[in-house]
Amino acid sequence: MTRARRGVCAALVGACLLALPLLAPSAAHAAPLHVSVFGDSVLLGASEEISSVLAGNDVSVVAHEDMSLLGALGTLSAARPTMGDVVVLDYGYNDGTDLGAWRDRIGQAMAILDRVPRVIWLDQREFAPGRAEMNAELRAAAARYPNLDVVDWNATVAAHPDDTYSDGIHLTPAGQQAMADLVRARVDAFVAQRIVALVPSTTTSTTSTTTTAAPPASTQATGVPREGSAAAATAHGGRGSTNGWWVAVGLVAAVVVATLVALATRRRAASRVA
Repeated sequence: MTRARRGVCAALVGACLLALPLLAPSAAHAAPLHVSVFGDSVLLGASEEISSVLAGNDVSVVAHEDMSLLGALGTLSAARPTMGDVVVLDYGYNDGTDLGAWRDRIGQAMAILDRVPRVIWLDQREFAPGRAEMNAELRAAAARYPNLDVVDWNATVAAHPDDTYSDGIHLTPAGQQAMADLVRARVDAFVAQRIVALVPSTTTSTTSTTTTAAPPASTQATGVPREGSAAAATAHGGRGSTNGWWVAVGLVAAVVVATLVALATRRRAASRVA
């Protein structure tokens, strides 16, 4: 591959990656998500704010006072068929501090949510002895369940004590908005990861003369060097990987263009409404 072509590849990939942080929030609305939110009285206080910051998505909120994770297992199981892309959880305040029982309840909840692409779980404000250990169990669970994203709500409140009332748990108006914004940030991060997953990966060789990509999934005639192989690179003067690179470049460009077109369409629609 010539230096100019390598430059084009690098420019397109760089533009795609640099655009992701700017496009992620809008992408959440361009492609609406199905978000199911469950919690106790803490999350109940932020239910309207969460629905507001996720406007444009299909959002449902089920939150009740005095609800423990143990009590919510039946609710999660019953709601499982209607869950979609993201589930948000806020449980633990009404559970006991027996770590074995807590660990088992986390496992039961994650078994129910096994095929949910992303589970966002807000940890507890460490308002009493034993709560830090329960949060540690939740973080340990994230290592066992790839779809689990644990949010350090305790750290947020520690940095901003005015997010809760004097009990250190229930949310003030500032805390309601802070929790909603934190949930929105994690949903946007999930959307960004999905966009990155659309960008094809390439394998490069560190030889002095060629850069190779994975061979195309096509049948090769016997005795004919495969594109991307060392023999093909020699036969074509070191250009055997060009087609593979340009396929990758085309896919990256398609992701960028499709996203920008979607955003432009939304903006035009919004301007007509206005």
